[in-house]
Amino acid sequence: MCTLIALHRCVPGHPIVIGANRDEFLDRPAAPPALRIGARGPIVAPLDRRAGGTWLGVNPAGVFAALTNRPTARPDPARRSRGWLVIEALAHAGAREAAEAAARLPAEAYNPFNLFVADADEAFVVVYEGGARLEALAPGAHVVGNADPDDRAVPKVARILAEAERVAAAPPETQLLELAAVCRSHARAAAGHSSREDACMHLGDVGPGGYGTRSSALLRLGRDPAAGELWWAEGPPCSTRYEDRSHLLRGLGRGAAWDSAEASAERTLR
Repeated sequence: MCTLIALHRCVPGHPIVIGANRDEFLDRPAAPPALRIGARGPIVAPLDRRAGGTWLGVNPAGVFAALTNRPTARPDPARRSRGWLVIEALAHAGAREAAEAAARLPAEAYNPFNLFVADADEAFVVVYEGGARLEALAPGAHVVGNADPDDRAVPKVARILAEAERVAAAPPETQLLELAAVCRSHARAAAGHSSREDACMHLGDVGPGGYGTRSSALLRLGRDPAAGELWWAEGPPCSTRYEDRSHLLRGLGRGAAWDSAEASAERTLR
């Protein structure tokens, strides 16, 4: 499933720094990040074209939300899409308010998930397996995948968390590049292990069209999200360059009145 790396309140001037890989069936339609209309105003988020929700996004108040699926032996396709939970979290003005609302979700309404919600002051994960459990996160590096957050008993989580802690201690000017390297990693597959053990996954034998890392995001936010950075790889980051989508964050400060000429001016993160 997806891998979310969060450096929260441990980088001076940037309380939220994110590296996120989305793992999904390759034939599931999706759209890259855009300035979209959320439940209570503009948000920046990609779009799941099949179910209509998203897997990560940010709002003008600086609330960032992201969702990862948890495994289940019998997923119920009749249950509501989990991607809508991110849209609903981004309708709130603070992370605590968003997380507490998610923690009140009724039992057995969704297939299992982890919902990460953060702002400049607090971060939470709502773990949902039949019912919701709310966890507050301390300042530092965190990894949320398809197991419990920061669960070092899971080898993949333990390895990526160690890399995240190293990145958190690196100079701020190199952190996004170093997060990109973690998101691109095929170290375990190169050593003869399953691609599932890497942040960047390629599983051609799963599903009719294959399964793996579909896209990747790098995000750095200060207290004003409109002044942040967003880099996006519309494909596996091992073979797709990250392109600058920071103009979308600037659009949060101007609503729909953002400059389309600015949208076409893209840089590439190398």
